[in-house]
Amino acid sequence: MNEENPNNPMDLNGDGKVSFAEKLQYAADKAGEKLNEAADKAKAGAKELYEKASPKVKEVCAEMKENATEFAGKAKEKLDEMSEDISDAAERAKAKFQKKKEEE
Repeated sequence: MNEENPNNPMDLNGDGKVSFAEKLQYAADKAGEKLNEAADKAKAGAKELYEKASPKVKEVCAEMKENATEFAGKAKEKLDEMSEDISDAAERAKAKFQKKKEEE
C-alpha cells in the first residue's frame, strides 16, 4: 500500500513512504492550487474589463464582487471539508486493510 521514495513530493510527512492517505491529500492540495490559479486568472481578466467599463457597470461589478468573494470563501470551506473527508476515508480504508490483513 505504501511506496518508498525519499524524494517523492507526495511524501507529506517525510517518512520516506507514500501512503494512500498521503496520495489523496496531495491530490486534494493540487486540485486546490489549480482552482486558485484559475480564480486568479479570472480575477485578472475581470479587472481588465472593469477598468474599461462605464460607471453603472462598475456599480454592478462591485455588487458581483461581493457575491464572488462570498462564493470563493464558501468554495474554500468546501475544499477544506473535502480534504478532511478524504483523509478520514483514507484512514478508515487503511484500518480495514490492516484488519483484513491481520485476519489472513
